Amino acid sequence: MSTQEKTPSKRAYHSPRRQEQANHTRERIIKAAIRQLREKGYANMSLDSIAKEAGVASQTVYAVCGSKKGALARILESTVAEQKYDTIRDSIPQMKTGEERVATMARFHSLMQHNSASGFELMRGLGVISPELAELEKDNDLMLYEKSLQSIRQMADSGMLKKGLSVEEATDLYWAYSSPGIYRRLVLVRGWSMEKYTEQMSGILKFLLLDENENEKDGETDSN
Repeated sequence: MSTQEKTPSKRAYHSPRRQEQANHTRERIIKAAIRQLREKGYANMSLDSIAKEAGVASQTVYAVCGSKKGALARILESTVAEQKYDTIRDSIPQMKTGEERVATMARFHSLMQHNSASGFELMRGLGVISPELAELEKDNDLMLYEKSLQSIRQMADSGMLKKGLSVEEATDLYWAYSSPGIYRRLVLVRGWSMEKYTEQMSGILKFLLLDENENEKDGETDSN
């Protein structure tokens, strides 16, 4: 028998069952973190107490969360169902006109704000101390900036940006006007519907990012 026959080649092994178990463990840890937050408050919660609540080893919680701040981040992520807006995000570069593009961008950010806002409101209601929450919100802002920059670069590559408006300036405007703070005030405090917020945001982005002649071109395209 040859050496090749004696030594079978190694193949990468991916177990759907193992991944399912890992996802289930993650969900248990997040639910345990929320319960610990409710019962003990942020100051008295620990990764070890989360592990005991979830019925897993402390090392497992450290691997999933890394720190108490990381536990907050995992709670926030659990409220953001990305699969709901993946389709919208992926369709943004496919929009042929500037008006269609900013309308889709507005829908995308409206849904993101809706999902993340519920997580932050949950934490405020559970009494998370402000320095930790502020740091988490800053991380979220930076993540949103990167997503905004990606969208604006795609617009610039398609020749859709207002003349004289740089990618950096356009990103700053898009990021600022679609910020969680504005969403929170209009939707959560003033009671705007998601539909109204999205419609108004689309109009604001159209004004900020597109030339008037681009808007006229869009209207001509629609009429043809």
